[in-house]
Amino acid sequence: MGSTAHLLVVGPDPKADLDWARTRLTELEARWTRFSPDSELSRLNESEGHPVMASPDTYRLIDHAVTAWERTSGRYNPNLLRSLTALGYDRTFTTIEHPSPVTGTLQGQSVAAIDLNPGLNAVTLPSGAGIDPGGIGKGLAADMVVEELLARGAHGAMVNLGGDIRAAGTPHDTNGWHITVADPFDPEREMLRVEIPAGAIATSSRLQRQWTNTNGNTLHHILDPETGQPIDNDIAAVTVVAGEAWWAEALTKAVFTAGVTHGLDQLTNASGVIVDLDGNRHATPDLETALR
Repeated sequence: MGSTAHLLVVGPDPKADLDWARTRLTELEARWTRFSPDSELSRLNESEGHPVMASPDTYRLIDHAVTAWERTSGRYNPNLLRSLTALGYDRTFTTIEHPSPVTGTLQGQSVAAIDLNPGLNAVTLPSGAGIDPGGIGKGLAADMVVEELLARGAHGAMVNLGGDIRAAGTPHDTNGWHITVADPFDPEREMLRVEIPAGAIATSSRLQRQWTNTNGNTLHHILDPETGQPIDNDIAAVTVVAGEAWWAEALTKAVFTAGVTHGLDQLTNASGVIVDLDGNRHATPDLETALR
């Protein structure tokens, strides 16, 4: 998933649980990566309007992506893969220093035409659609691994996939799960510290995954769903605290799309912090005291 994974397990056999979790994350990565033509997601993206019988994992990914699109009124849109690849983000980020020639960008496509059949786990994407799991996949993977760790007997678990975090069950400390978020302008500096009994935190930043295309323009991976272009507003980074990591991650994109002035208005039943391009922080009232 292009990120470092950190796992913490509380229970009778943490080593076995951690070994299982590593294997499970590797399995999800193999199914959901868009950088392998043999992945389940890649085959789905090349289905050209034909139904595909998906694994329960991949069906859940697409179902949650559609739900997030609906709940954010389209501010989060998973159907932006064609725009990302047109902008040059057509390979893993470690090799993007030499992107393919830019072929233009595409307006974000509607997700409404995606057909889901839960009885068969069948997914039908409209012709030309392309699902990018980058805006929700890490959060959902963290949710799933934590849920499954508890189901297999762990007392508590926390999974951090590149800053998208889910924690549940008995914490490692009686005060709760301790989670910190770094300042997007200075990774060595702590920006936010929370203690939660359970829940999720996700962060999206336009400052990390940047590349220069063949036209000499500096681009980033967070796209405006209406234009297919990198978002060009006053936000540098967004952190969201919510009940589940898939939803927290999707909400970071909705806040990004809305901009500083209206971004925090997107956070129904969630909390968050916006860092603008000048380094100023804008937080929901419940997180003001958690800022550092």
